[in-house]
Amino acid sequence: MKANYFSGKNVLVTGGLGFIGSNICHKLVPLGAEVMIYDACLDPYGWNFANIKEIKGKVRFIKGDTRDAKALAKAVKGADIVFDCASQISHSISVEKPLLDIEINCVGALNVLEAVRNSGTDPVLVYAGTRGQIGQMKYCPIDESHPTDPVDMNGINKLAAEKYCLLYHKLYGLKATSVRINNAYGERCQVRHADYGIVNYFIRLAIEGKDLPVYGDGAQKRDYLHISDITDAMLIASEKKEAIGEYFMLGSGEGVSFIDMCNLILSKTGGKSRLRMVPWEKGRKAIEIWDFIVSHEKISKCLGWSQKTGIEEGINRTVAFYRERRSEYF
Repeated sequence: MKANYFSGKNVLVTGGLGFIGSNICHKLVPLGAEVMIYDACLDPYGWNFANIKEIKGKVRFIKGDTRDAKALAKAVKGADIVFDCASQISHSISVEKPLLDIEINCVGALNVLEAVRNSGTDPVLVYAGTRGQIGQMKYCPIDESHPTDPVDMNGINKLAAEKYCLLYHKLYGLKATSVRINNAYGERCQVRHADYGIVNYFIRLAIEGKDLPVYGDGAQKRDYLHISDITDAMLIASEKKEAIGEYFMLGSGEGVSFIDMCNLILSKTGGKSRLRMVPWEKGRKAIEIWDFIVSHEKISKCLGWSQKTGIEEGINRTVAFYRERRSEYF
Protein backbone atom coordinates (compact mmCIF):
# COMPACT_ATOMS: atom_id res chain seq x y z
CA MET A 1 0.00 0.00 0.00
CA LYS A 2 1.16 3.53 -0.78
CA ALA A 3 2.47 5.57 2.13
CA ASN A 4 -0.03 8.22 3.28
CA TYR A 5 -2.57 7.26 0.60
CA PHE A 6 -5.42 7.03 3.11
CA SER A 7 -4.36 9.98 5.25
CA GLY A 8 -7.20 12.50 5.47
CA LYS A 9 -9.49 10.52 3.17
CA ASN A 10 -13.15 10.15 4.12
CA VAL A 11 -13.97 6.45 4.15
CA LEU A 12 -17.39 4.88 4.64
CA VAL A 13 -17.59 1.21 5.65
CA THR A 14 -21.05 -0.34 5.40
CA GLY A 15 -21.39 -3.29 7.74
CA GLY A 16 -18.51 -1.76 9.67
CA LEU A 17 -19.38 -3.45 12.97
CA GLY A 18 -19.09 -6.90 11.39
CA PHE A 19 -16.14 -9.19 10.83
CA ILE A 20 -14.75 -7.91 7.53
CA GLY A 21 -15.85 -4.30 7.97
CA SER A 22 -14.48 -3.80 11.47
CA ASN A 23 -11.10 -5.23 10.52
CA ILE A 24 -10.96 -2.84 7.56
CA CYS A 25 -11.60 0.00 10.01
CA HIS A 26 -8.75 -1.21 12.23
CA LYS A 27 -6.41 -1.02 9.22
CA LEU A 28 -7.65 2.42 8.13
CA VAL A 29 -7.47 4.33 11.42
CA PRO A 30 -3.66 4.08 11.89
CA LEU A 31 -3.25 5.12 8.24
CA GLY A 32 -4.91 8.46 9.00
CA ALA A 33 -8.30 7.91 7.35
CA GLU A 34 -11.46 9.60 8.60
CA VAL A 35 -13.66 6.53 9.07
CA MET A 36 -17.45 6.38 9.24
CA ILE A 37 -19.20 3.10 10.06
CA TYR A 38 -22.72 2.44 8.76
CA ASP A 39 -24.31 -0.67 10.24
CA ALA A 40 -27.89 -1.86 10.74
CA CYS A 41 -27.01 -3.98 13.81
CA LEU A 42 -29.17 -6.86 12.59
CA ASP A 43 -29.25 -10.22 14.35
CA PRO A 44 -28.12 -12.98 13.97
CA TYR A 45 -25.21 -11.44 12.10
CA GLY A 46 -21.73 -10.50 13.24
CA TRP A 47 -22.13 -6.89 14.40
CA ASN A 48 -20.50 -6.27 17.77
CA PHE A 49 -19.39 -3.01 19.35
CA ALA A 50 -16.50 -4.99 20.88
CA ASN A 51 -15.16 -5.16 17.30
CA ILE A 52 -14.28 -1.46 17.43
CA LYS A 53 -13.41 -1.14 21.12
CA GLU A 54 -9.81 -0.15 20.46
CA ILE A 55 -10.76 2.53 17.90
CA LYS A 56 -14.14 3.64 19.26
CA GLY A 57 -13.12 7.26 19.76
CA LYS A 58 -11.45 7.43 16.35
CA VAL A 59 -14.41 6.48 14.14
CA ARG A 60 -17.93 7.79 13.62
CA PHE A 61 -20.87 5.43 13.80
CA ILE A 62 -24.29 5.68 12.14
CA LYS A 63 -26.91 3.06 12.80
CA GLY A 64 -28.44 2.55 9.38
CA ASP A 65 -29.65 -0.08 6.97
CA THR A 66 -28.56 -0.23 3.33
CA ARG A 67 -32.24 -0.81 2.51
CA ASP A 68 -32.87 2.76 3.72
CA ALA A 69 -31.87 4.64 0.58
CA LYS A 70 -32.25 8.14 2.04
CA ALA A 71 -30.18 7.48 5.15
CA LEU A 72 -27.55 5.72 3.07
CA ALA A 73 -27.32 8.56 0.56
CA LYS A 74 -26.72 11.00 3.39
CA ALA A 75 -23.96 8.82 4.85
CA VAL A 76 -22.18 8.47 1.50
CA LYS A 77 -22.03 12.25 0.91
CA GLY A 78 -18.44 13.41 1.05
CA ALA A 79 -16.90 9.94 0.94
CA ASP A 80 -13.68 9.35 -1.01
CA ILE A 81 -13.83 5.57 -0.61
CA VAL A 82 -16.73 3.22 0.17
CA PHE A 83 -16.18 -0.36 1.33
CA ASP A 84 -19.50 -2.17 0.92
CA CYS A 85 -19.39 -4.99 3.45
CA ALA A 86 -23.07 -4.97 4.43
CA SER A 87 -24.82 -8.16 3.43
CA GLN A 88 -26.88 -11.15 4.47
CA ILE A 89 -24.14 -13.75 4.45
CA SER A 90 -25.78 -16.89 5.80
CA HIS A 91 -26.27 -19.57 3.17
CA SER A 92 -28.93 -21.38 5.16
CA ILE A 93 -30.89 -18.18 5.90
CA SER A 94 -30.83 -17.35 2.19
CA VAL A 95 -32.54 -20.68 1.50
CA GLU A 96 -35.06 -20.23 4.31
CA LYS A 97 -35.75 -16.54 3.59
CA PRO A 98 -34.93 -15.83 -0.07
CA LEU A 99 -36.82 -12.52 -0.17
CA LEU A 100 -34.83 -11.20 2.78
CA ASP A 101 -31.63 -12.16 0.99
CA ILE A 102 -32.74 -10.27 -2.12
CA GLU A 103 -33.69 -7.20 -0.06
CA ILE A 104 -30.33 -6.96 1.66
CA ASN A 105 -27.94 -8.33 -0.97
CA CYS A 106 -29.54 -6.91 -4.13
CA VAL A 107 -31.71 -3.93 -3.14
CA GLY A 108 -29.24 -2.88 -0.46
CA ALA A 109 -26.31 -3.15 -2.89
CA LEU A 110 -28.19 -1.14 -5.52
CA ASN A 111 -28.90 1.54 -2.92
CA VAL A 112 -25.18 1.76 -2.22
CA LEU A 113 -24.47 2.10 -5.94
CA GLU A 114 -27.09 4.81 -6.37
CA ALA A 115 -25.78 6.67 -3.33
CA VAL A 116 -22.25 6.54 -4.73
CA ARG A 117 -23.43 7.57 -8.22
CA ASN A 118 -25.22 10.63 -6.84
CA SER A 119 -22.71 11.51 -4.13
CA GLY A 120 -20.98 14.28 -6.05
CA THR A 121 -17.51 13.16 -4.89
CA ASP A 122 -16.90 10.25 -7.30
CA PRO A 123 -15.73 7.81 -4.61
CA VAL A 124 -14.04 4.48 -5.18
CA LEU A 125 -16.35 1.57 -4.31
CA VAL A 126 -14.91 -1.76 -3.18
CA TYR A 127 -17.52 -4.51 -3.00
CA ALA A 128 -17.03 -7.46 -0.64
CA GLY A 129 -17.88 -10.42 -2.85
CA THR A 130 -17.78 -14.09 -1.91
CA ARG A 131 -16.64 -17.50 -3.08
CA GLY A 132 -20.32 -18.47 -2.94
CA GLN A 133 -20.76 -16.70 -6.28
CA ILE A 134 -18.92 -19.60 -7.94
CA GLY A 135 -20.76 -22.68 -6.68
CA GLN A 136 -18.97 -26.02 -6.99
CA MET A 137 -15.45 -26.22 -8.38
CA LYS A 138 -15.29 -27.40 -11.99
CA TYR A 139 -11.49 -27.14 -12.28
CA CYS A 140 -8.62 -26.39 -9.91
CA PRO A 141 -7.53 -23.82 -8.98
CA ILE A 142 -10.55 -21.56 -9.46
CA ASP A 143 -9.77 -18.34 -11.31
CA GLU A 144 -11.80 -15.40 -12.60
CA SER A 145 -12.77 -17.33 -15.76
CA HIS A 146 -14.37 -20.15 -13.79
CA PRO A 147 -18.10 -20.58 -14.51
CA THR A 148 -20.56 -19.29 -11.92
CA ASP A 149 -23.34 -21.63 -10.82
CA PRO A 150 -24.20 -20.81 -7.18
CA VAL A 151 -25.76 -23.53 -5.03
CA ASP A 152 -27.95 -21.19 -2.98
CA MET A 153 -29.76 -17.84 -3.10
CA ASN A 154 -26.96 -16.06 -1.29
CA GLY A 155 -24.48 -16.90 -4.03
CA ILE A 156 -26.91 -15.84 -6.76
CA ASN A 157 -27.74 -12.54 -5.10
CA LYS A 158 -24.12 -11.71 -4.29
CA LEU A 159 -23.21 -12.49 -7.91
CA ALA A 160 -26.00 -10.22 -9.10
CA ALA A 161 -24.80 -7.44 -6.80
CA GLU A 162 -21.27 -7.74 -8.17
CA LYS A 163 -22.62 -7.57 -11.71
CA TYR A 164 -24.53 -4.40 -10.78
CA CYS A 165 -21.26 -2.91 -9.54
CA LEU A 166 -19.43 -3.65 -12.77
CA LEU A 167 -22.42 -2.50 -14.85
CA TYR A 168 -22.48 0.83 -12.98
CA HIS A 169 -18.83 1.20 -13.88
CA LYS A 170 -19.60 0.64 -17.57
CA LEU A 171 -22.77 2.77 -17.68
CA TYR A 172 -21.94 5.59 -15.30
CA GLY A 173 -18.19 5.45 -14.87
CA LEU A 174 -18.31 4.43 -11.19
CA LYS A 175 -14.91 3.51 -9.80
CA ALA A 176 -16.15 0.09 -8.71
CA THR A 177 -14.31 -3.15 -8.06
CA SER A 178 -15.11 -6.46 -6.34
CA VAL A 179 -13.01 -8.80 -4.24
CA ARG A 180 -14.43 -12.32 -3.89
CA ILE A 181 -13.56 -13.31 -0.34
CA ASN A 182 -12.82 -16.96 0.31
CA ASN A 183 -13.07 -18.92 3.60
CA ALA A 184 -12.28 -16.04 5.92
CA TYR A 185 -11.28 -16.62 9.52
CA GLY A 186 -9.61 -14.62 12.25
CA GLU A 187 -10.17 -12.03 14.93
CA ARG A 188 -13.54 -10.30 15.44
CA CYS A 189 -15.70 -12.86 13.66
CA GLN A 190 -18.90 -13.84 15.46
CA VAL A 191 -18.64 -17.19 17.24
CA ARG A 192 -22.15 -17.49 18.67
CA HIS A 193 -23.34 -19.95 16.03
CA ALA A 194 -22.06 -22.03 13.11
CA ASP A 195 -24.14 -20.39 10.40
CA TYR A 196 -21.03 -18.73 9.02
CA GLY A 197 -17.40 -18.48 10.06
CA ILE A 198 -17.03 -22.19 10.81
CA VAL A 199 -13.31 -21.97 11.65
CA ASN A 200 -13.97 -19.31 14.26
CA TYR A 201 -16.97 -21.18 15.66
CA PHE A 202 -14.92 -24.35 15.99
CA ILE A 203 -12.22 -22.39 17.82
CA ARG A 204 -14.86 -21.32 20.31
CA LEU A 205 -16.03 -24.92 20.79
CA ALA A 206 -12.46 -26.10 21.28
CA ILE A 207 -11.68 -23.37 23.83
CA GLU A 208 -14.79 -24.41 25.71
CA GLY A 209 -13.77 -28.06 25.60
CA LYS A 210 -16.66 -29.11 23.39
CA ASP A 211 -16.51 -31.62 20.53
CA LEU A 212 -16.18 -30.42 16.94
CA PRO A 213 -18.97 -31.93 14.77
CA VAL A 214 -17.65 -32.90 11.33
CA TYR A 215 -20.11 -33.83 8.58
CA GLY A 216 -19.21 -36.92 6.58
CA ASP A 217 -15.48 -37.70 6.44
CA GLY A 218 -14.28 -34.07 6.41
CA ALA A 219 -12.03 -34.78 3.43
CA GLN A 220 -13.14 -31.76 1.36
CA LYS A 221 -10.29 -29.32 0.78
CA ARG A 222 -10.69 -25.61 1.42
CA ASP A 223 -8.54 -22.54 0.87
CA TYR A 224 -8.43 -20.62 4.15
CA LEU A 225 -7.48 -16.94 4.44
CA HIS A 226 -6.74 -14.97 7.59
CA ILE A 227 -8.58 -11.69 7.96
CA SER A 228 -5.39 -9.60 7.82
CA ASP A 229 -4.69 -10.80 4.26
CA ILE A 230 -8.29 -10.11 3.26
CA THR A 231 -8.27 -6.55 4.56
CA ASP A 232 -4.93 -5.94 2.84
CA ALA A 233 -6.52 -7.00 -0.45
CA MET A 234 -9.52 -4.73 0.08
CA LEU A 235 -7.37 -1.69 0.86
CA ILE A 236 -5.04 -2.33 -2.07
CA ALA A 237 -8.06 -2.65 -4.38
CA SER A 238 -9.28 0.77 -3.20
CA GLU A 239 -6.09 2.56 -4.15
CA LYS A 240 -5.03 0.84 -7.38
CA LYS A 241 -6.40 2.19 -10.66
CA GLU A 242 -5.88 -1.27 -12.14
CA ALA A 243 -8.68 -2.57 -9.91
CA ILE A 244 -11.40 -0.33 -11.32
CA GLY A 245 -13.99 -2.25 -13.33
CA GLU A 246 -12.45 -5.60 -12.36
CA TYR A 247 -13.26 -8.46 -10.01
CA PHE A 248 -10.73 -10.63 -8.23
CA MET A 249 -10.71 -14.09 -6.71
CA LEU A 250 -8.93 -14.10 -3.37
CA GLY A 251 -7.24 -17.19 -2.02
CA SER A 252 -3.97 -18.81 -1.00
CA GLY A 253 -3.93 -21.35 -3.81
CA GLU A 254 -3.40 -24.13 -1.27
CA GLY A 255 -5.97 -26.70 -0.20
CA VAL A 256 -6.27 -27.90 3.38
CA SER A 257 -8.71 -30.68 4.19
CA PHE A 258 -11.48 -29.70 6.56
CA ILE A 259 -10.53 -32.43 9.00
CA ASP A 260 -6.88 -31.31 9.01
CA MET A 261 -8.03 -27.78 9.80
CA CYS A 262 -10.08 -29.16 12.70
CA ASN A 263 -7.11 -31.12 14.01
CA LEU A 264 -4.97 -27.98 13.81
CA ILE A 265 -7.51 -26.14 15.95
CA LEU A 266 -7.44 -28.98 18.49
CA SER A 267 -3.64 -28.89 18.63
CA LYS A 268 -3.61 -25.12 19.22
CA THR A 269 -6.28 -25.07 21.90
CA GLY A 270 -4.95 -28.02 23.89
CA GLY A 271 -8.22 -28.83 25.61
CA LYS A 272 -10.44 -31.87 25.95
CA SER A 273 -12.24 -31.38 22.64
CA ARG A 274 -12.46 -34.19 20.14
CA LEU A 275 -13.69 -34.62 16.60
CA ARG A 276 -17.21 -36.04 16.38
CA MET A 277 -18.10 -37.44 12.97
CA VAL A 278 -21.79 -36.91 12.18
CA PRO A 279 -23.97 -37.71 9.15
CA TRP A 280 -24.81 -34.92 6.75
CA GLU A 281 -28.00 -32.99 7.36
CA LYS A 282 -30.07 -32.98 4.18
CA GLY A 283 -30.29 -29.20 3.94
CA ARG A 284 -26.57 -28.64 4.48
CA LYS A 285 -25.48 -31.31 2.04
CA ALA A 286 -27.68 -29.76 -0.67
CA ILE A 287 -25.68 -26.52 -0.54
CA GLU A 288 -22.23 -28.02 0.12
CA ILE A 289 -19.57 -26.99 -2.43
CA TRP A 290 -16.99 -29.69 -1.54
CA ASP A 291 -13.40 -28.90 -2.65
CA PHE A 292 -12.67 -25.21 -3.24
CA ILE A 293 -9.17 -23.93 -4.01
CA VAL A 294 -8.53 -20.50 -5.51
CA SER A 295 -5.90 -18.99 -7.79
CA HIS A 296 -4.53 -15.63 -6.68
CA GLU A 297 -2.66 -15.03 -9.95
CA LYS A 298 -4.80 -12.11 -11.16
CA ILE A 299 -4.87 -10.14 -7.92
CA SER A 300 -1.16 -10.77 -7.38
CA LYS A 301 -0.17 -9.66 -10.89
CA CYS A 302 -2.58 -6.73 -11.19
CA LEU A 303 -2.52 -5.34 -7.66
CA GLY A 304 0.60 -6.80 -6.06
CA TRP A 305 -1.29 -8.60 -3.30
CA SER A 306 0.26 -11.61 -1.59
CA GLN A 307 -0.72 -13.80 1.32
CA LYS A 308 1.36 -13.08 4.43
CA THR A 309 -0.32 -15.17 7.14
CA GLY A 310 -0.22 -18.95 6.88
CA ILE A 311 -2.94 -21.07 8.46
CA GLU A 312 -0.88 -22.15 11.49
CA GLU A 313 0.06 -18.59 12.40
CA GLY A 314 -3.48 -17.43 11.67
CA ILE A 315 -5.05 -20.06 13.93
CA ASN A 316 -2.57 -19.16 16.70
CA ARG A 317 -3.52 -15.49 16.50
CA THR A 318 -7.23 -16.24 16.38
CA VAL A 319 -7.11 -18.59 19.38
CA ALA A 320 -5.15 -16.02 21.39
CA PHE A 321 -7.68 -13.29 20.54
CA TYR A 322 -10.72 -15.27 21.68
CA ARG A 323 -9.00 -16.54 24.80
CA GLU A 324 -8.23 -12.96 25.83
CA ARG A 325 -11.64 -11.52 24.90
CA ARG A 326 -13.87 -14.47 25.57
CA SER A 327 -16.46 -12.49 27.56
CA GLU A 328 -17.07 -10.14 24.63
CA TYR A 329 -17.70 -12.83 22.02
CA PHE A 330 -18.80 -16.12 23.59
